[in-house]
Amino acid sequence: MTMTMRRRGFMLVLGAGGAVVALTGCDAMPASAVQPWQGPAASETDPRLRALSWAMLAPNPHNLQSWIADIRDPGLIKLQVDTTRLLPETDPPARQVLIGCGAFLELLRMAAAQDGWQAEIVLFPEGEYPSDRVDERPFATVQLRRDVAVKTDPLFAAVSMRRTKRSVYEPRAPGAETMSALRAAAEVPGIAFHATSEAARVARLSELAILGYRTEFGDAAAWGETARVMKLGAPAVAADPSGIALLGTEVWFGRQLGMLAAEKLRRTDGIAATRAVTSSIEAALGTRTWVWLASADNARRSQLAAGRAYLRLDLQAAQSGLAIHPNSQVLQEFSAMDAAYAAFHREVRVAAPARVQMLVRVGYAARPDPAPRRPVTRVVRA
Repeated sequence: MTMTMRRRGFMLVLGAGGAVVALTGCDAMPASAVQPWQGPAASETDPRLRALSWAMLAPNPHNLQSWIADIRDPGLIKLQVDTTRLLPETDPPARQVLIGCGAFLELLRMAAAQDGWQAEIVLFPEGEYPSDRVDERPFATVQLRRDVAVKTDPLFAAVSMRRTKRSVYEPRAPGAETMSALRAAAEVPGIAFHATSEAARVARLSELAILGYRTEFGDAAAWGETARVMKLGAPAVAADPSGIALLGTEVWFGRQLGMLAAEKLRRTDGIAATRAVTSSIEAALGTRTWVWLASADNARRSQLAAGRAYLRLDLQAAQSGLAIHPNSQVLQEFSAMDAAYAAFHREVRVAAPARVQMLVRVGYAARPDPAPRRPVTRVVRA
């Protein structure tokens, strides 16, 4: 979502998957926070760390980067959810977090292949998580095997270009050939790709997305959770380059004037939440194409598959010159969202046990700067 604070010229950019304020001047993005977008150091020889360095760039909810990689066993990567980086208010079963883990796993696989390693992946080697929570058991183990004949993935070339663009898009829809390329990239086993550029249906989906915005941003607990992961100013972003980064000259002035004090950020009637609703509505009403990814069930494996599919969709969008923006709100499983969730699934004709895992705006817009990422050493246990 994009939040525009017109009072005093503020422009904040927020949303699922993290955020960056697109401003110049003082309080700029710390160079260290975007260094991971350069990939692993040339001197890094451990293929696991090389692949993990790229995997850190995967899209994930609120940019929390909820991953732990245990590499204490030679040649093996044990991947776990970081249970200290969850969203219990808006993502109580950690479905969105697990989708982010699926994107991480797919990018790790691609990166390993690029260096000539076959990633042998075992999902949930100690058992699948229950439907209502995650725990410290691994969601996957990855064994790297040297294979000079391993097939590389052409989508990997777009990794450093992928972004989430939350602003208004140009008033034109992608063509049929472009949409076919998105479908081909995203349709992994277990995940179905759907899209529409038909004006009446786009309008109905936009209204449902707006209902989701109003519900989440108007709920004190849900909005408070978003406010808690905001990083105000370059020092905070440099210290922990994750979450929602609020940077720039106007943000700096807002901090000095007390407009961005924590208690004000958390208010659902405050300027931050109000502008989040306003700018998100503006973006949704300007959408010309919606894409959604659905699974036949809501098993944990299906959630990982959805993350894999979304990562591939994201990379293909980058290669095709498209902007992309996941809209998680109307798909969330907290009680205040129940009516919006049901209405959306009726509109797209997806009935339980099937469900929509991702709803995505697709269009054309200038590519934003990258969001902050932690260095791979922050998630590795060695």
